[in-house]
Amino acid sequence: MKAVEAESPVQQVSKSFLDQFNAMQRSGALDDLALLRNENRVLDNLLNDAAKLYAIGSVEEVMDFVIDRVLQEFIPTYLLVIMESPRGGLRQYCYANMKPSEEQLTQGTYESLKSRFISAKYPTDFIKIDLPARAIVELSRFDPDIVIPMCGIEGTFGLGILGRKVVGEAYTPVERMYIDKFMRFISIAIQNNLNRESAITDAKTGLYNHAYFKQRLEQEIAHVKRHDAKAGLIMLDIDHFKNFNDTWGHLAGDEVLNHLALALKRTVRVEDVASRFGGEEFCVLAIECDAVKLWDMSERIRRAIEETAVPYKAETLSVTASLGCCLIDPNLSAGVQDYVDMADRALYQSKGKGRNRSTLYKPGLLDRARAIRELLD
Repeated sequence: MKAVEAESPVQQVSKSFLDQFNAMQRSGALDDLALLRNENRVLDNLLNDAAKLYAIGSVEEVMDFVIDRVLQEFIPTYLLVIMESPRGGLRQYCYANMKPSEEQLTQGTYESLKSRFISAKYPTDFIKIDLPARAIVELSRFDPDIVIPMCGIEGTFGLGILGRKVVGEAYTPVERMYIDKFMRFISIAIQNNLNRESAITDAKTGLYNHAYFKQRLEQEIAHVKRHDAKAGLIMLDIDHFKNFNDTWGHLAGDEVLNHLALALKRTVRVEDVASRFGGEEFCVLAIECDAVKLWDMSERIRRAIEETAVPYKAETLSVTASLGCCLIDPNLSAGVQDYVDMADRALYQSKGKGRNRSTLYKPGLLDRARAIRELLD
């Protein structure tokens, strides 16, 4: 009879380890471990995302970041993010298969959906939300699966609507955890940016306000001096605006201001700063701009205003504007008020020459003497 060889200590340890591994696999412990590792990965990513989100300076940039991060986790058929502006109205960002879409939700349906989240602060399956039939029909085109409330200091101020996954699978528990926590960070970042926008923009036109414009102009003057760069300032004033208001009323005047602001936004470049300076007076800080480009920009703005049709009741109204512009001189020791005065002088020359025209400020002898003296010093 053949003797059975005794197992070596190494073989005994290996067998014991294998037995334990098989027991853990049968019990599901290994699956739990894999799930925990995945959760830790998601939580680490969320902490990194939170730090990046709080450094972002606009709602649009927040949404770009959201799209980038969501694409790394899954692809929903639709993503709709709706937020309430501090000054009224809704701001909506819709994506179909993560590509921008023009589709929007009506105010009434948004209010119906939001009312279900006054007390509930967590993501909810859309199918579990009791809504009017009209709202369900409208929302159905977004293939809704999960609705996530956006909560701020004063309660719910927006909603995220997540469509089903493109691949057809249900969202996993880890993905649902990610959606919940990520939306909380997004909500804070968006509300911070909305509040900042309110602080630096004009309530009537949505352009930058006077205080912010002066701050940016001061920064640009310093930049021009330090780097011998080029920039310019444009001041514009609506022609005969008092007579317009006397004729058509102040509500018509408000419509003109809003349409003029839209014309400015369409005409200036992204890097430029368009502002309502006060009343019917506006200004534009033109970045990286020599005399020719500054003049061309001023004329583009003038023509855009002249061609703007303002519907009001049964009428179509229009206005013109006079503009004055000046270059920011790296060799001139001038401050914010000095450049505003220069552009203003050019503006009044435009008015004196018949209005609806642009005038470029030309330094006089005193300005040239001061610049030469500063260069010599």
